[in-house]
Amino acid sequence: MSDPHLGPTNLATDSANVAVQAEAIHGPVNVYQVEATPSPEVTFAAGLNSLRAGMAPEARVHIGNAVVKGNYVNGHSCFYLLLALLSGRTLQQVPPKEIAMLRRVRGAVKSDDEWAGAIKLVDHLLTSRPTEGGAVGLEQELQHLADEQRNDVLQHLEMFLDSSAEDALWARAFDAARRDRYANDRTHRAWKFFQPEPVGARVRPADPVLIGLGTWTGATATTALALVTVGFIGATAWQHTGAAAVSALLALAAGCYASVRSGAEWRCRKERRQAKDHEYQRRPAATPRGDGFASKIDHQFNHYFALYTPHGADKARWLSETAGVRRALRDEVVTIYRESTVNAEQVAWLTRYLVADVARRWQAGKLRDYRKELRVPLSRKAMCVLAAIAAAAAGAFLVWSGAHVDPVIVSLAALVAMASVWCAARVWLRIATEHKRHSADKAEKKILLAGRQAAFDRWKRKLADRPDDLEMARWLECDRKALMEQAMSLYRLKRQDVLAHAFIEAPATPSYDRARIENGPWRYSKYKILLFLLTKDGVRQYTVHLDFQQATFRSRARTNYRYDAFTSVQVAQTDNGENVFELTLTNGEPIKVKVTDPPTDVTKHEDETPLGASQRTLDTAGLDNALHVLEGVAAEGKEWITFERRREKVPLAEVSKAVNAIFA
Repeated sequence: MSDPHLGPTNLATDSANVAVQAEAIHGPVNVYQVEATPSPEVTFAAGLNSLRAGMAPEARVHIGNAVVKGNYVNGHSCFYLLLALLSGRTLQQVPPKEIAMLRRVRGAVKSDDEWAGAIKLVDHLLTSRPTEGGAVGLEQELQHLADEQRNDVLQHLEMFLDSSAEDALWARAFDAARRDRYANDRTHRAWKFFQPEPVGARVRPADPVLIGLGTWTGATATTALALVTVGFIGATAWQHTGAAAVSALLALAAGCYASVRSGAEWRCRKERRQAKDHEYQRRPAATPRGDGFASKIDHQFNHYFALYTPHGADKARWLSETAGVRRALRDEVVTIYRESTVNAEQVAWLTRYLVADVARRWQAGKLRDYRKELRVPLSRKAMCVLAAIAAAAAGAFLVWSGAHVDPVIVSLAALVAMASVWCAARVWLRIATEHKRHSADKAEKKILLAGRQAAFDRWKRKLADRPDDLEMARWLECDRKALMEQAMSLYRLKRQDVLAHAFIEAPATPSYDRARIENGPWRYSKYKILLFLLTKDGVRQYTVHLDFQQATFRSRARTNYRYDAFTSVQVAQTDNGENVFELTLTNGEPIKVKVTDPPTDVTKHEDETPLGASQRTLDTAGLDNALHVLEGVAAEGKEWITFERRREKVPLAEVSKAVNAIFA
């Protein structure tokens, strides 16, 4: 049970370096994957979702297959095929074989198709140049598009807004980003994406009734011997006192039964209280080691017990007095959920509930209320003692009466009877106590399970409006636009001053949460974003840390350098599989950014290829375009912009020709 206004809370102190704090895989979610023999419509839908999630390479494959192989050709599919081919890269990066896809749909779209205007706008955006009235014309065309078409154009053709449009188009993009950045209650929902699918409520099952064969054999033998000897004494006593002996026998049986029954409850309550006392005693916790399930549960309990310190309580006293119960609850959670398919984060909801429950009872002074509940009533003790006294008195009367008939034999039988009755009573007391213990445990477990199930249901309801991956991608795209607008304002740049730009997105160390849907890229709770703005005077690098859940920027850093300051640009893969971007300048330390985490066991099992998740994350991180731009600058310096424009002429003409051929 957690504070509804708080997202995940984490602690990292001193020199701690937490690479990945928590992760979740949501699936199966059929958003970016297709069936073995999918229909063209299903393939296209998967491609469209991939495109909007920033996974342009996957989008090109799916949409291309739907259009070319599946013959799913219409204005809608042709428009998004065009966006997929151009998204996140320059014309230089579009291979001729992909341009050929557009030629295969020659004459597929009529001029009055609802998507025709959007396709023509793309062509105009590619071929236009900043001339008088050019941007106004593009703005008018953009205005006539539907919201869906307009948003997708502004997102995926961002590269071509650099050289083809004036401030008006970017102002529209910035307006849309400001409008959508906090849409759909982002600040109260984004954290839920990083929560794993919780595992259902469980309790440790009640221990079964543990009565061995030897106990049953002993109970049978001693009871039979007691019945024989007491029966003999009773028959002998009947010869002397008649009906009084029968009454004494009945009193003896009733006293033994009542004494054993009340004694079983007495003993059961006492043993349960002692067990609880032992459980609640302070015991030193094992030092968490490694990164296994038990160690993570240890950290959870230590963290939440520290976090949920009751209001106004002394923290040291609280932790000291709850050390035993903390250890007992930790052991239970480890025992009932320790299996290969369960991640510790999936049971964090239960840890929070258990700790909050302990805190509530401790603050109310009810943590040890079990002692009152398990206290044996005085009436029950009195019944047990009086019943035993009555049984003993009845037995003594029978022996006294029988001794008048045959004192020697009755005396010997009395000794055997006393021993057998005593042993039988002890064995039956144990049996009765064990059955009562089992019944009490089952009743307690039922109550515990009901409370945990209610907490689980509350947590599931809380996660019911978890954002999907497409919402996460849209919010991140809006953050990019917001960062771009902020950087341009800081540097006092207009759109025509920016010759080219590139983004790199990476997880922000030292700690962050991450999650993804199956076959999707990793999404992070904290990002480090590098924005490179290429101007006529040099490169402006703007670096920020993004708290994705709250949509806030912090730790801003500005760096400027000349074009001739570049020495090298590369992406290196470390021994553990991390991808690290490295930019080396003539002066200063190299700029290094970890772009992706090393592959995990989860990734290896759930993706088609071991590096599938890492590659998809690289695709969405903007790394390909950043490398294309920065490598070009490193190789050609300031002249790269001019050379790039020249190199674009041939593919530009080919793309424009293919786009115009789409119309019938």
